[in-house]
Amino acid sequence: MKLIKLLSAAVLLFTLGQSLAIAAPKEVHSSSSTLKVKFYSESLQKDMNLNVYLPPNYDAQDKYPVLYVLHSYKLNEDHWFDALKVTEKADKLIAAGKIEPLIIVAPKIDNSFGVNSSELPGYAEGSGKPGDEGVLNTGMYEDYVTKDVISYVDSHFNTIKSRNSRYLGGTSMGGFAALHIGLRHPNLYSKVGGHSPALFVGPMWDVLEKMVYPTKEIRKDNDPIALAASQKLNKLNIYLDIGEQDADFKEPAKKINEVLSGVKTKSLEFHINKAGKHDDAYWSSQIENYLLFYAGAETE
Repeated sequence: MKLIKLLSAAVLLFTLGQSLAIAAPKEVHSSSSTLKVKFYSESLQKDMNLNVYLPPNYDAQDKYPVLYVLHSYKLNEDHWFDALKVTEKADKLIAAGKIEPLIIVAPKIDNSFGVNSSELPGYAEGSGKPGDEGVLNTGMYEDYVTKDVISYVDSHFNTIKSRNSRYLGGTSMGGFAALHIGLRHPNLYSKVGGHSPALFVGPMWDVLEKMVYPTKEIRKDNDPIALAASQKLNKLNIYLDIGEQDADFKEPAKKINEVLSGVKTKSLEFHINKAGKHDDAYWSSQIENYLLFYAGAETE
């Protein structure tokens, strides 16, 4: 009888041990981490780079919202992480409980303005030679951002695969791209930000105009100001900001705000900030405000 009891106790202890082993929490990393990724883009038919920020204790949760940030002209996927210090500010705001933990993704978009400009990747004639810092890149960049980047991130990281938890923003050229893509695809993103967006209401560089607005009909599909008037945006939260001293793009920013103010959006913010220029110093000073918009309490 004692033998039977001993055997029963051993089985019970073994079972409990197995249960405890199965229920043991995942190992978590108390600090955030950043990754550099290279992946093949079907839309562009070439390898592309993106940087990924994973919040502190990333393994403690199954799913996170994602903020996609697009860089300025002549820059790359390192812009938001290195020059603007978005990851450092995210760490501080998460630690302070001011924003929810989130994944931040910075994809390289070349000098493309985020539009679908040609079936095959290439360069805009007259903008320079391949390898030049300012040469304009042509290709299916809108599809790359909306299809390839999202698909890769959703399949490789713990993301919430819903528009309600997917956000898009950018600076300068990246601000143009974020507004163009976000206003064209309100089914994909719930929050969109144009930070000193490189918009145009008058004369612009001829080579750029031919690439981005080759015809009046295509302009209707590509111009964020035109899209602001034509798209159904009632479920979209939109944030616009510009520096007071941003001579080139302040008036276009006012124009798109005027148009958006006349249509129904879920929310609309427009900020003209004193002493702000069109540069990293200005955008760096605003990073906390940007993150509070994207990852703070949902605007009702």
